[in-house]
Amino acid sequence: MISYQNVLFGYDGSPQSMVAFDRAQQIAKRNNTKLIIAMVVKPQYVNTESVALGFGVIQADGDNKKALEQKAKELSRLKQVAESEGGVKEVETRLVIGNPRDELTYNLPKEEHVGLIVIGSTGLGRVAQVLIGSTASYIVEHANVDVIVIKEQKSELDV
Repeated sequence: MISYQNVLFGYDGSPQSMVAFDRAQQIAKRNNTKLIIAMVVKPQYVNTESVALGFGVIQADGDNKKALEQKAKELSRLKQVAESEGGVKEVETRLVIGNPRDELTYNLPKEEHVGLIVIGSTGLGRVAQVLIGSTASYIVEHANVDVIVIKEQKSELDV
């Protein structure tokens, strides 16, 4: 059986992301390794209240600090679930502002010595996927470590 050192889970708040969270917890527990729960938010420079293009978006004309604090609370809640319900011994959260493709494919895996990336197959609407491409597809094609893409739609957890 393959054993992974450090599992990186890319969280975007979508229902599929929660299914991927379930799997990431199981894998980290089974491998007795650290689970890194990462959310990468893209800064937006438009005059709309919010833009939902996937993998987390900061509100453009709102209070960015407040939006980041809310996302940090989401990650903290996931960490608590992974430790208490998922039985994962070591959990770390990372809230990063940047390009989700770059952060999840290159930067975070290198910084955290990741052996496996776990993500949901889609966090975007179909129109946005056509226009900007799929983060999951990019990660699968370019990552230097194993990637598991979860396609299921429903999570066992209600987080």
